[in-house]
Amino acid sequence: METILLRQEGETVDGRELKGAAMRARLRAATEELIAEVGVNAASAAAIAQKCGVSRGAMLHHYPTRDELIIDTAAHFWRRARDIVATLADDMSAGRTDVATFVDRLYEDVFRANALVTMLDLMVSGRDTRVGEAVNEILTDLFRSYEDLGVKAFDVSGVPPERIHVVITLIVSTLRGLRIQDNIHRDEARVRDVLAMLVDAVHVILDRERAAAPAATPAPRARSARRRS
Repeated sequence: METILLRQEGETVDGRELKGAAMRARLRAATEELIAEVGVNAASAAAIAQKCGVSRGAMLHHYPTRDELIIDTAAHFWRRARDIVATLADDMSAGRTDVATFVDRLYEDVFRANALVTMLDLMVSGRDTRVGEAVNEILTDLFRSYEDLGVKAFDVSGVPPERIHVVITLIVSTLRGLRIQDNIHRDEARVRDVLAMLVDAVHVILDRERAAAPAATPAPRARSARRRS
């Protein structure tokens, strides 16, 4: 019998649709983990299916090709990462968090994810392939969104948006390089030191940019109209 679940507003959802979504999520998670473990070249369709604990036929039912699965995995990572950064930007803008927490959570929740290493591996290994081109486009959109959300995060700093873009580039580039180094040789003490130095550098740059920013010119007072006698 077909399983039907009710939504809050009286809409219906086919239980098979939910099962399909759950299976695709499992396949994406297995793809992230496997590529992070063995690299993209060794992550064959059969290996991904085995990692997920399903038959290759079941995998191909949801993703007819390995490329489609990998591209969808990358796209879902982009959406997750952007949601995390958007929340951090809201918290920074509202004064609910500080630069140190912003940098730490950005590294832990986005850059330390298996998917980031997966995407970087895909971009390098498949540079001239359909997957490589798609992942490169996804990463470009992701880092562009970091700049836009960074302006929102630091909008109370008094620093011009074009200079905030430079600050965000520094943060993202440092965290990306740190993640690659951490993947080669894990050293938590060094990670903490680098993050602390990055936070100090951001504070220094923001202070310098605020000092260099031209003072806002006060708006001219409106002249009061003379009363006619």
